[in-house]
Amino acid sequence: MPKKDFKLNRREMLKLMGAGATGAALNSAAPFIRPQFNIVKSQSNVLRILSHSSPQTEVYRRAGEAFEALTGTRIEITECPFNELQPKMMTELLAGTGKYDVIPITNAMLYAATNYLENLEDMYTDELMADLPPAAVEHCRGLEGELKAVPTLSSLPANFYRTDLLEEAGMEPPTTWEEFVEVARACTLDASSSHPKIWGALIEGSAKAVQPAVKLVGWFYQAGGGIVGPDNMPTIDLDENVEALQFIVDLIHTHKVAPPETAEMIYEDVHNMFIQGRGATAINWQYMVGMANDPEQSLVVDKFAAAPVPEGVTKGVNIDHWVMVIPSDSANKDAAREYINLALSDEHQLDMFRTEGLCARMSVMDPENPEVYEINPFIGAWVEEMKWATPQPKWKNLNEAWLRLSFAMNSAVTQSSSPADALERAQEEIMALMED
Repeated sequence: MPKKDFKLNRREMLKLMGAGATGAALNSAAPFIRPQFNIVKSQSNVLRILSHSSPQTEVYRRAGEAFEALTGTRIEITECPFNELQPKMMTELLAGTGKYDVIPITNAMLYAATNYLENLEDMYTDELMADLPPAAVEHCRGLEGELKAVPTLSSLPANFYRTDLLEEAGMEPPTTWEEFVEVARACTLDASSSHPKIWGALIEGSAKAVQPAVKLVGWFYQAGGGIVGPDNMPTIDLDENVEALQFIVDLIHTHKVAPPETAEMIYEDVHNMFIQGRGATAINWQYMVGMANDPEQSLVVDKFAAAPVPEGVTKGVNIDHWVMVIPSDSANKDAAREYINLALSDEHQLDMFRTEGLCARMSVMDPENPEVYEINPFIGAWVEEMKWATPQPKWKNLNEAWLRLSFAMNSAVTQSSSPADALERAQEEIMALMED
């Protein structure tokens, strides 16, 4: 078959779970009194960046080397674990230390920080605006609509599938929920002398991370639901959302096409099982293309492809972005702007694409470019999804909301709550977050 070329009490406990992601300062309703910190005296020949430890940061480091060669300004990058990035950033922003000049963050981290960030409207040329997915621009707007960030990386899941298994079953990659169930059932295989147990669908359902919720919201959209109304208030317990969560529960408990340990899985478990040949489909992030094509770690090299996520009653996917911000207290704002412009150049966006599987600028991800196609032969799936991807709500406590949703999903997949009850409680908790 040819590949389709898509060329506590409960609330207190959840707050503790989210503390690493959002920071204690964000959870306090009391006015913040700036602590006394030593203010960092800027050096005009040094640009300081705070970034989380990841391959993405190495792209920024390589851009920094080019920046120093061009300008003579040296880059210093301070790295921290992902779950410490937002608390560390907010500590410095609230204290007004001026310690960092550029900080790459997720859009979910932007909304609590916008009052302490430079307005970057002047960086948005007509050319740049036309070269970004609409959701990327929206994710750079602060709570009042002003552009406070510049995107460097789009991130959204697509449906990975085993081409060899679908060919043996005489099936095409699924485009609807009904076809998804059919494929998952046909490709759930007992262990044999030639392969381990293969599950038809790999799904993450852990309560301990935000990523399961981010993917869950994509299922909501496919069911015709959503999580925010016109008034920016949460709509978690919509009937359509309940239907989507029930669909996931049924994959595990009725159709039995997803592993029983789904409730403990995060994206790392998904990619590990897929590259070990233990999954027929996996809705996962773009980085998995390079991992699954690496013969040193993957058993499915040349045996997989990726397509847009299947439709329920409509198309839908939740999109995430990494963006760069400049603190208002930075003493090197002009140099910071120059550095961000360099990071957005064709060369360094292509470096980001090569490293992370996607970047921000659409022109760099042209499926007709042979170099792009060689890096990710399924880039067309992601380019297609970006046309109808839904931006995330502008909630100050968005990461906390994701954790509530992950907990709700986990409650449903473990069958400790019905999908309706789980989402009703999540609605109440996320409404309470709006008041914090």
